Amino acid sequence: MQAAAVPDPLATPARIAFAGDWHANTRWGIAAIQYAADLGADVIVQLGDFGYEFRAAFLDGLDRALTRTGLRLLFVDGNHEDFPVLLRYPVRPNGLRQLSDRIWHLPRGFRWVWGRVRWLALGGAHSVDRPWREPGTSWWREETITDLDIQRSVTGGPVDVMVSHDCPSGVDIPGLAESAHLWPAEEIVAAEAHRSRMRIVVDAVRPRAIWHGHFHRQYSTAADLGYGPVAVHGLDCDGSTLDQNVTVVALDDIPVAPDDFAESASRSESGPRNESTSRNESGPRNTVATG
Repeated sequence: MQAAAVPDPLATPARIAFAGDWHANTRWGIAAIQYAADLGADVIVQLGDFGYEFRAAFLDGLDRALTRTGLRLLFVDGNHEDFPVLLRYPVRPNGLRQLSDRIWHLPRGFRWVWGRVRWLALGGAHSVDRPWREPGTSWWREETITDLDIQRSVTGGPVDVMVSHDCPSGVDIPGLAESAHLWPAEEIVAAEAHRSRMRIVVDAVRPRAIWHGHFHRQYSTAADLGYGPVAVHGLDCDGSTLDQNVTVVALDDIPVAPDDFAESASRSESGPRNESTSRNESGPRNTVATG
């Protein structure tokens, strides 16, 4: 019996599932994959805090579910990932790291085009619970974006969608202020500084839509980031409900900026760009919304 062909991870989908943090929760990930398939998704874009130690049982379990449903999964790194493990996977000619037949990592600064929609991936965030984590075991310095990550992300001009783990400054996230007292003040300052660094990228590439995880809150808002309204969507994590963790959107429903599309798309379609071989993020799951 001939094995099924491995799908092109960057093939243009009709419907895209966005998923919030899974924290290496195999059972949840399998259920979320089935939920996305039931809603007609062709691909899942997972928004970080995905696989922690990237153990075989987790990857194999999800890969079987993806094969059964015919889906493929792309993910950005979160702040709770074992980066030394993740970064051992080589960057392939398509610019992605392949972890299994159907699971691919989107390095920081990676750009691609689906249809007329230009995409940018930017993982990373600061762990406000860092004082309770063990360096090299549950916390890694690669969790936050670097100057090089920023440079790689802004090179190439405007995009239509940014998929990220953290959320840029200037967006009001429900419940964030109310939970700030749970964490050391200096960690909140560092987390806000990281959001400001994310904003540097946003100000340069001007996405019309942002999907992110990290804060364990499902919400949608129109944020004024200085260049017009931006549709910002946050998603909840494993242990919430599937409809708060996963949402499915038709590619045709994602707005694009037509004025500079032709020039940008011609550059992108010459081949997907990986401008990111830099390090990414880390740590096991934080069970509170701002982890």
